[in-house]
Amino acid sequence: MPGRGAWLTPTVEAYELAVKRRAFRRALRLERDPDTSAVIEYLRGQTSPTGPTGQGHEHQDMTEQAERLMDN
Repeated sequence: MPGRGAWLTPTVEAYELAVKRRAFRRALRLERDPDTSAVIEYLRGQTSPTGPTGQGHEHQDMTEQAERLMDN
């Protein structure tokens, strides 16, 4: 449906938490969980220990902020 989307911090940990909380389904207002296998494949392909942007600590702060927002 037009205008629907979901934001995800690009880490495997954030992905796993989103799947656990069914955040994709809720954010996209779907009746069942979507196939997110391409997302996890992409995230696992990012091999840098600080993430794809090279911002380790800042990246962790973004993950924590995203988790707090998902709780609301």
